Amino acid sequence: MKITKLLFLLLISFPSISKIETLDRIAVIVDDGVLMESQIDFALSEIIKRYDQQNIPKPSMEILKEQTIEKLIIDELQLQMAERAGIRISDTELNNTIARIASSNGMTLEQFISYLSTEGESYDVLRENVKKEMTIQRIQRGRVGSMINITDKEFDAFLAT
Repeated sequence: MKITKLLFLLLISFPSISKIETLDRIAVIVDDGVLMESQIDFALSEIIKRYDQQNIPKPSMEILKEQTIEKLIIDELQLQMAERAGIRISDTELNNTIARIASSNGMTLEQFISYLSTEGESYDVLRENVKKEMTIQRIQRGRVGSMINITDKEFDAFLAT
């Protein structure tokens, strides 16, 4: 009985002896959300990759990182606004949009997915990014639309012309 208790105590204490490894860190707190260092690093590497693919001279890393963080903060705030406003993108709508992207590149959806994998890109990551962009576009259209006020006189004047 004492040996069983001793073994139990050893098994419980064993994980506390193991090495602690940091998987990710919070880089920026944005209202109700956070930006992780891995998100910033990934976005920065994607921007650098685009500069290299287009053979365009890059600004300094400091400027690129600052601009990347700023864009991620704005995107996160807009996504939070969209969530509060109840904006949702259905799977059908997302699938149709991705099919249109594939079609505009002269490919079927299957060919597009295959092309992504040969380029080292993930279809799931693309889906998530397209969904975020569609959500952000919706919230931006809604915000701009709510700021535009047209009076009846202005409308009548327009119709008269």
